[in-house]
Amino acid sequence: MLIFAGKINCMEQIKDLLCNERVMLYAIMVNTALMFVGGFWPTSPWFEWTDAFFTLLFLFEAWAKISRMGWQGYWREGWNKFDFIVLIIALPSLASPILQQTMATNAILALRSMRLFKSLKMLRFIPNIHKLLAGLRLATHASLLVFIAFIVFLIIFSILSSTIFGTIAPEFFGNPAISVYSIFRLFTVEGWYEFADTIASNSTAGWGFFARVYFSVLMFLGGVIGLSLINSIFVDAMAEDNNDEVLQKLEQIEQQLKELQESKNNNQSEK
Repeated sequence: MLIFAGKINCMEQIKDLLCNERVMLYAIMVNTALMFVGGFWPTSPWFEWTDAFFTLLFLFEAWAKISRMGWQGYWREGWNKFDFIVLIIALPSLASPILQQTMATNAILALRSMRLFKSLKMLRFIPNIHKLLAGLRLATHASLLVFIAFIVFLIIFSILSSTIFGTIAPEFFGNPAISVYSIFRLFTVEGWYEFADTIASNSTAGWGFFARVYFSVLMFLGGVIGLSLINSIFVDAMAEDNNDEVLQKLEQIEQQLKELQESKNNNQSEK
């Protein structure tokens, strides 16, 4: 009976360890570091067995939480959903020590890298992370329409550029799909001058001049004004939540000062 009770106590201690968020965070950090180092020796047996160990560790973590919280309680928490999905995707990597290396198995085993996303759990330990996420949601909603307008602008000029320069510079504007990438690259101000220089070298001086003017104006509208506008709206919305909190506190201080002034006036009138 004592042996049975001891086993139960030991099992509960193991569950306590697996349910400890900070302990599992350290395990995630060690796993991330080992996966980075193991990338230099991907076929090494120690890497395969170590990787399988961490997959089993996270599997037992899910089991411990489900046994403690119940399935409904476990699934109610967003981070647990995230962990479970990542774990299910990474489970095929358990077969890595016994599988022969083929293209198919390599593609399956590459899913173990999904486990690295568990490192995102470190975000929950950032102070006031809920305020940051709330601000991020607000900023996303505020800039959504501007972002959609930017995408429409990108597609319009991608099609236009493909129509005008498709035969002159097919490597950049051969079809609308290639053109979308090229115009987006131009908006990021990454090697935007290469497009005009290539067109100028493959065509007449008149076409070269037109291309330089065209892409300069497009880069200014999309890269300088467009992206700056999106960034400013996004940052503005992110900071708006904090500004509201400051304004609310200022209003409370003003209200308190007003009450103190009224109280002082009442006391003076009574005298």
